[in-house]
Amino acid sequence: MKQPTDSRVPPPWARPGNRWGPWVYWPMLCLSVGLLVWRVINGNGSGRILVAAGLILVWVCLLAANRAARRRRE
Repeated sequence: MKQPTDSRVPPPWARPGNRWGPWVYWPMLCLSVGLLVWRVINGNGSGRILVAAGLILVWVCLLAANRAARRRRE
């Protein structure tokens, strides 16, 4: 019978430093930049512009954390 896995241990694809991370993070960062540019050009409210800028910050932080985790592992 299989032993139950520890719920605190993430699966291999979700661990920090995963090589699949950039394949998700870069396209999402590009989409977020496009969203920010679109909202600035259309003159949307500052709240919507700040949300798009916040998304960019999230994806940049995820890329940086993933790269740092990969360097630590090497």
